[in-house]
Amino acid sequence: GCYAYHTAWIDEDLGLIYDRSFLFRRREWPRIKHKKATVHLFDFPNVTQAYLEEQLTKDGTRYGVVDFVLFAVRKFYHVIGRPTRNAGGKICSDEQNEHLRGCGYETPWPLDLAPPSPCDLLKWASSTYPLYKTLPPTSV
Repeated sequence: GCYAYHTAWIDEDLGLIYDRSFLFRRREWPRIKHKKATVHLFDFPNVTQAYLEEQLTKDGTRYGVVDFVLFAVRKFYHVIGRPTRNAGGKICSDEQNEHLRGCGYETPWPLDLAPPSPCDLLKWASSTYPLYKTLPPTSV
């Protein structure tokens, strides 16, 4: 099964992470620790820091309220190896699919159809683009 539960843009050189929480946001990296998670990094050079910064001011969408309420039960789906889909709001992998397409990448998910889950996005990236780096779980 696939255990991916989150997707984000990471700029290791600048120490920044851009991701979807309730809103699209920018945080310090690696301040956000990934104690139990292995992080897979892929190189998408067309997705630039300037593009992501522009999205911070343009993107007014929110994570769905039902998605937020259901977040607590999502880990149980992953225990049995099942991916989780969103419940109507914008989720992290939905955001990344839009960014990839907005920067010229061809993904299997048209914007007018159901978005990919984090597992869908990881499987697609793994089969389409070379893995740049894998970070093991942190010990914090």
